[in-house]
Amino acid sequence: MIFFLLLNALVLTACSQATSKPEITIKTQEAGLAAGDVTISADVANFELVDQEGEQNNPGKGHIIYYMDVPVPKYYEHTAISKPGTYGIASNTSYTWKGVTPGEHTFSVQLVNNNDSPLPAPAINSKTVNVGPPAGKPDILIVTPAEGAQLGPGTIALSVKINNFVISKDDMGVVNRKGEGHLIYYLDENPPVDPGVPALTDRSFVSTDLNRLWKDVSEGKHTFSVQLVNNDDTPLDVPVVVTMPIDLQAQ
Repeated sequence: MIFFLLLNALVLTACSQATSKPEITIKTQEAGLAAGDVTISADVANFELVDQEGEQNNPGKGHIIYYMDVPVPKYYEHTAISKPGTYGIASNTSYTWKGVTPGEHTFSVQLVNNNDSPLPAPAINSKTVNVGPPAGKPDILIVTPAEGAQLGPGTIALSVKINNFVISKDDMGVVNRKGEGHLIYYLDENPPVDPGVPALTDRSFVSTDLNRLWKDVSEGKHTFSVQLVNNDDTPLDVPVVVTMPIDLQAQ
C-alpha cells in the first residue's frame, strides 16, 4: 500500500513538473510612479534567467524583454524585439526606463529564448498605469559657461542641467502634461512669462537639447537665458527661467 502511495506521489510530481509553464508577472505598483526614471520589476516562475543573449537556445532558460507603449511581438521562432526605444533586454527581474513622460503608459514583459524569440507558449504580462509628474519643483541650471568665465566674442556654447522635469521631443506641440515640456533659449531678451501665452520671440530658439551654440556673438555685455516651457510653448504655472550675464572681451 505504501509502495503504491509513493508511486502515485512520484507520478503526480512528475506530471506537475511537466505541465509547469514559464510565467512572468509585473509586480510594480502604480501608486507613487513619477515621470523620469521608472523601474519595472517582475516575478518569474518555472524559468531560469541567464545572461546568454545571442547564444544557442537552451529550453527553460533565457532572458526578459521589457516593453513600453508597444504591442508585444509573440510569433514563435521570430524575433520578439520591437522598434528602437520601445524595448529593453535584461537577464534580471527589473529594468529602468529613462525619461518616461507623465500620463498613461503600458509596460509589458516577455520571457524569451537566448536568440530573443518567444517561447513555444508565450509568457507575457502587461500593465497600464498612470505615471505622475516628477517629484519636486522643476529647476534649471546653466552648467557652461561657468559663472565668471572670461570669454571672447564669436561662438558661445551653452549647456544646462534640468531637475524634476522631463524633456520630451515627441510631445512638442501636443497636449500639456504637468512636469513635461521643452526649452526655449534667449539671447539679450527678457523671456516672456505671461500665463497661457507662448513664450516665443523673434529671436528665441525652441529645443529639446540641453546644449545650444550661439554663433557670431559680438563683443560686449550679453545676457543668455533659458526657460522651461510646456508642450505648447507656454510658461509653467510658476515660470522657471535662468539668466546669465556675460561680458565678452577680445582676448
